[in-house]
Amino acid sequence: MAVFAIVTQSYSKDIRECELLCESMDRFVSSDVPHYIIVNDEDYDMFRSNPAFSRRHIHRKGELMPRYLFRLPFPMLGHHYLVSPFTIPVREWIVQQICKLAIFELTPEVEAVVNIDSECVFLRPFGLDDISRTTPDGHREWMLYKRIFEDEPNHDQYCRVARAMMTLPEGSEPDSFCYMAHPVVFERRNLEALLCQIASRSLFGSWKHRLCNTYRFSEYYLYGLYTDHVLHLRNHYLYDTRLFPATHIERFHTASKLREAVAEAMSRPYTLGVWLQKGKRTATVLPHDTVASVIREWF
Repeated sequence: MAVFAIVTQSYSKDIRECELLCESMDRFVSSDVPHYIIVNDEDYDMFRSNPAFSRRHIHRKGELMPRYLFRLPFPMLGHHYLVSPFTIPVREWIVQQICKLAIFELTPEVEAVVNIDSECVFLRPFGLDDISRTTPDGHREWMLYKRIFEDEPNHDQYCRVARAMMTLPEGSEPDSFCYMAHPVVFERRNLEALLCQIASRSLFGSWKHRLCNTYRFSEYYLYGLYTDHVLHLRNHYLYDTRLFPATHIERFHTASKLREAVAEAMSRPYTLGVWLQKGKRTATVLPHDTVASVIREWF
């Protein structure tokens, strides 16, 4: 039985990036580690029939969302929405975050899940020792990313929402840090406690209903702040390095420049891979085949 699973949220526009992630995992991650890919309902057949994902567990986001929601067949203001009589319109970005928090409904056998974005690639061997440690008494602890806040968009709102969901210490200390990185590990018991806490602040006793009615939040901030300041790092230890540093590929217009950026990121001994962040979807980026060829040089 696996101790942890890797979980990736993806959709049709990121399918080639997700293929490259899986190819890198086949190189650097043991086949004993389950990999769950959660996709938009309409993209399920596309992913399920793709041989690149034959060893993966493919699931629809609809499996994890309340049944009273249905998806509008057309976008509004550039977003697709789920709607219902009981919630505000729920953006796909919120759906993705709720699915991350609900993941143990699909992975009942593992102790923890490791969230990896579909734009990430592994470039070094990866295993249990890279994300956990064993205490002298034999207890396993998982890494929790925490770094002094610098420039995370919407940071203040993420912290305000977290305070509405749980009782955090007064003062600026909880609001001074960022908990968002790749990867982020959710430990089962801590996540279950967090969801119970959120449900207790819901009129209907449902954490999903409460978050569906929240316009903007961060699942990583909710988990990080709760584990850090409410559970006092139960089952976790802190780290502050980016294991998958962002490589903003829209900044590079030649393969050689991208190659230099990846080499610089991988010059740090703790780096496990890179996050090929595309930024705005309208940005001009190198063709995917060019990016993939640079990455495969590390294979």
